[in-house]
Formats: sequence, C-alpha cells, structure tokens
Amino acid sequence: MIITRTPYRASLMGGGTDFPAFFRERGGLAISAALNKYFYVSMTRRFDDSIRLSYSRTETVRTSRDLEHDIARTVLARYNLHSGLEIGMIGEVPGGTGLGSSSAVAVGLLHAVRTSFGLECSADTLARESVIIETELLKKPIGWQDQYGVAFPALKKILFNRDATVQVEPMALAPEDRTALEAHSLLVYTGETRKAETVLSGQSSNVDANQSGLETIRSIAHDMVAVLRNSPLDLPLMGSMLSESWMIKRTFAANVANPAIDELYQTGIASGAWGGKLLGAGGCGFLLFLVPAERQAAMLSRMGNPPAFPLVLDSTGSQLIHESGGVGVVSDTERYDESINY
Repeated sequence: MIITRTPYRASLMGGGTDFPAFFRERGGLAISAALNKYFYVSMTRRFDDSIRLSYSRTETVRTSRDLEHDIARTVLARYNLHSGLEIGMIGEVPGGTGLGSSSAVAVGLLHAVRTSFGLECSADTLARESVIIETELLKKPIGWQDQYGVAFPALKKILFNRDATVQVEPMALAPEDRTALEAHSLLVYTGETRKAETVLSGQSSNVDANQSGLETIRSIAHDMVAVLRNSPLDLPLMGSMLSESWMIKRTFAANVANPAIDELYQTGIASGAWGGKLLGAGGCGFLLFLVPAERQAAMLSRMGNPPAFPLVLDSTGSQLIHESGGVGVVSDTERYDESINY
C-alpha cells in the first residue's frame, strides 16, 4: 500500500495573476501558504480486476475509463492504469472551499501513482504535471498557483513567467514572526462549497477587462513580499493588503461575493480584524482574517461561532507517508508510457 499526504493551501496574494492569459503577457506573482490541513490518498492492489475508488462517494467500475471522478480517471489513464486498484481519498476539510482541494487531489494521486512506478516525485514535477492534468487535459478554467501551492511546503513566492516557466522561492520567516502570523490569523468557514471552475470561468474569460485590477493585485503581492522579508512582521499592514486585494477581486465577476460573505467580512473588520479576504475563486469557502489573538473569540461569537482554525504552516509539502510493497502496487503487465513528455 502507498499513502500520500498533501497539504491544502491559503492564497495570501496574487490570485488571478496565475492565469496563463495574464502571465504569458505580463508575468504573474502569487504568495501561497501550505497549511497543516491535509488530503490523503491511499492506493493498493485489489483482489480482482475492478477499480474501486472511495471519496465522498464510492465508485466500483470495470475499468478506470468508467470512473466519474474526472481527476482520478485522467491520472490513471495517463499512466495506463485501468484495472485492479483500490484507491481511497479523504480530506480534513471540505472540497470546494477555496483551499486548493482539486489540486491537492491531483498532486496527491500523482504522487501515489508515480511512487508505484518508482518515478521521481519532486514538488516541481508533481506541480507541473497536475497543471497538465487540470488545465490541458481536463480544460478547467483555473490558474496555476494551486498546484504549486500544495506541492511545495510552507510560505512561498510563486513567479509565473511569460515563457510559462514557474519559479518557487521559499519565504522563510523568523521563528517569532511565524509564531505571530499563526497566532493572529483565522480561517473562517462560510458554510458553503462550490466548484472553482464555476466561478473562475467568468474570471478567466475576462482577463482583459480585469487587467488593471490584476496589475494592481500583482503590485500588492510585490509589496507583501517586501513586508514578509522584514522582521518583526507588520501584521496590520499585511491585513490592509489582504483587504485591498479583496476589494479589487470582488469586482472581477458578479459571483465572487454575495451578501452572506459580505456580512461575515464586515463583522470581522468591525470586530477588530486588521484585514481579510475570501480564499480561492470566490462565492463561498473560507475567509482569511489577520486579527489580534485576543479578539478572535469575540469575533467568532459575533459571527455565530462558525467553524474556524488558525493559519498554521505545513513544513513538508506533498509527502509519501507510507509505502509497503513499493512498485508491487503495479503489476508487471502494466507499463508506464515513457513516450509522454513531462
């Protein structure tokens, strides 16, 4: 059996500049934090030739081509895995909540599959291939930051270059600054989920119309990089940057915000938060606030005590946490297509 663990992510800044339609012309920049909330994938041989895939539902099919789960179907087909596998997928937070869950699925499953073939599983390889799976093969109208956000650990700056290369630069914080960031942050669940592509389809097609706003968000991201490089960390300034970017992003499409999200956001600000934003594509999911630790309980009470947790950084990225049998998960009759150009 092989088990992988992949973190969810919180996008602090730069969302939207990771769309190819934008960064291929102007270059993009995102600041992303891998969280200590995880998505797990297990994979082992099945006693018969069927495929059994368990996630929020269970599919048992004759061949992986019959799977309804689009990422699993595509990954398995890419590696010519069509029968005799038992795969389980489970996450610590709901999918569709702005924490990069679909990319955590893609990266985590690719990690398991590539491990079963004895192939290299660097963070860059997993991220690049998950971009291929989600954007090229499945044609999802999403950006590229989530794949890198969940494959790589901790806090990082992600540069999207005009030639479609991607550079990931760790943003190492002093221990006292990391402690302060984690203590004075809060992710608040709005109580709703959605498919990111439902919200992002409008945004990806409106890149030209949103160009000015995206360039401002990229500029704010550069400013936040400078803030993160200084110690002590200026959390009130970072909070104001989050709010500034959120006010811009909510103009990109009508479904990015709604009255319920606006009410929660305004309650957070009125309760003493330095600033905040909705994570992910928009429409629902988690609001991220930077808020003094001593004000968090009162803020959540005024919101009706929704589920919430602090932004605690992951230190490993996507990781193989168990392997027994190794490449024996894949039978000798199955062959990885080495002609595929990764």
